Amino acid sequence: MKKALMVSTVIGFLASFEKSDICILQEMGYEVHCAANYNWFNDPKKIKEFEEMGIINHHIEFARSPFNKANIKAYKSLKKLIGEEAFDIVHSHTPVGGVLGRMAAHKEKVTQIIYTAHGFHFFKGAPMKNWLFFYPVEKWLSRYTDILITINGEDYSLATNKFYAKNTRRIHGVGIDIDKFRMENACREEKRNELNIADNETLLFSVGELDRDKNHIEVLEAMKSLGNEGYIFCIAGDGTLMESHKDFIRTNGLEKCVKILGYRRDIPELLQATDIYVFPSLFEGLSVALMEAVAAKIPIACSKVRGNVDTVITKDSYFPTDSPNELVSIIKEIANLTSEEKTQMVETNYQNLLKYRLSEVQEEMRTIYRVADEEIEKRKKT
Repeated sequence: MKKALMVSTVIGFLASFEKSDICILQEMGYEVHCAANYNWFNDPKKIKEFEEMGIINHHIEFARSPFNKANIKAYKSLKKLIGEEAFDIVHSHTPVGGVLGRMAAHKEKVTQIIYTAHGFHFFKGAPMKNWLFFYPVEKWLSRYTDILITINGEDYSLATNKFYAKNTRRIHGVGIDIDKFRMENACREEKRNELNIADNETLLFSVGELDRDKNHIEVLEAMKSLGNEGYIFCIAGDGTLMESHKDFIRTNGLEKCVKILGYRRDIPELLQATDIYVFPSLFEGLSVALMEAVAAKIPIACSKVRGNVDTVITKDSYFPTDSPNELVSIIKEIANLTSEEKTQMVETNYQNLLKYRLSEVQEEMRTIYRVADEEIEKRKKT
């Protein structure tokens, strides 16, 4: 039986985003293994579902930081695993997993080395240090990549023009189940009552970790003005900046107009209660959270950065990542649109989203895996 290995820094990434790819490989007759760090994932339900797929799991002590010396040991463990199992395909994800996976697969002469870049760390507007470190590493490793997969237009253009992968493809993210976000209006009223949001208040909503990259602080700054005008901002997520964001809310007297909801499992219902989805990230590869908001047919206000502009194509939605005043203006403009204008905005973005449907992305991945499989069969005959 042919074997494939999925590599990721943490198992949570594979369990959340790569089950579809694993199923495709299994349908093609591959025995699928996964190598990742299993210590950083606390969702037993997802882990159980993942294990029930018939995957062979390998715990490897990857560290999140590429500069952590623990990754030397992780590389040796991964290289040993690949050598012992003689995989036909090694498909790597995430920055550390992508580096170590390709290095180890190249050393062990794996037939097909695949890497999905879920958003390069270097991009237009990225810090110079990102370009100085990550760009040369990715360019060097592209020589050892049979198929390089990108998920947004900017990364695809850079990879095709600057890198050396034998085959560069673009897919439309990890796929989204659009039907999951179609709900009845009754859900909206119920969820707004739960959140204590009045009918005449405008609910702004965002999903994302409370960290610097998600840039929630820009919306909090904007709420100094918007909070006095009937706007309520809710954030679903937690993270390292939880306490500092709460301090900001208390210091600026925003307790009545800003709610940090923490980690939530009812995102589809919360989206139905939302009037405007606000997404202020400093950078994105291709955000699933943003795609979910588009699928729920909500007007969007988002930062004009890579990934976001692939998903949201209504230019009136964009704001810069460092201007709360401009964000206030954009939100007010969207709130004041007529019903017909809002419908046109959400339908424009929704129609663009259709190519990101799970079924579409699955077909893109089947095509890619068939190319890899054909190359494996060809080499076996030579």
